[in-house]
Amino acid sequence: MGKQSPAEQFAKLCEYILGRRPDEFGLVLDEDGFVKVKEFLKAVCESDGWGHIKQSHINEMMLVCQNPPVEITDNLIRAKNRIHMPPREYCPEPPKLLYICIKKKSYPAVLEKGIQPTYQAEVVCAESIEMAERIGKRRDNHPVRLTIHAGKAADSGVRFFQAGEGLYTTDYIPPEHFTGPPLPKEPEKPAKPEQPQTPPRPGSFMLEPEKPKAKPKKSKPKWKKDKKRARRDRKQVWPDEY
Repeated sequence: MGKQSPAEQFAKLCEYILGRRPDEFGLVLDEDGFVKVKEFLKAVCESDGWGHIKQSHINEMMLVCQNPPVEITDNLIRAKNRIHMPPREYCPEPPKLLYICIKKKSYPAVLEKGIQPTYQAEVVCAESIEMAERIGKRRDNHPVRLTIHAGKAADSGVRFFQAGEGLYTTDYIPPEHFTGPPLPKEPEKPAKPEQPQTPPRPGSFMLEPEKPKAKPKKSKPKWKKDKKRARRDRKQVWPDEY
């Protein structure tokens, strides 16, 4: 038997991830076994020796292999043979603590409204901190890690499903059922620096602007004064001559 080509080796990896152990790579498939190609490539690139894989390698595998183990529909990919997939079951008693990592910029809204699905149809939680960080770093180099009190959440009605070993899904986690670090304080705006006053040069003095002088009141012309006096005289009461 000859040595397998890179495309054939990649085909075997695809078959293992999508048809047997997606949970080992932090992937949760939908009810039909599909996952987004973009998510699949991120998971593959985290594996040693496969960091160079791109969409073009999937296309090459589909062309080179006589019977490729996967099928692609739009932007989704799944294994053709899924009989070895781990069962996905309702888990009434999840681990007491689960973990999830979210984008840093989403943290304020999550604290207020709870954890809701974003890039996947469900909220994906991990039993180990390492796996939670691995999944979270696919979206943010420095994600915020939250601790989910899954036991108490399940007691209050939150439904968890186990999706393979160490992965759990749910529709929504209320704010009262998880904890995280305090929000970072917003940096205070620096005060505007005062404009330095230019010191006077030696042998010189600063000129201060003179205040404008009040304009002197103009005296009324003589004819106006005489007219005003005549009106005042007419108003006087004269004595009776008779």
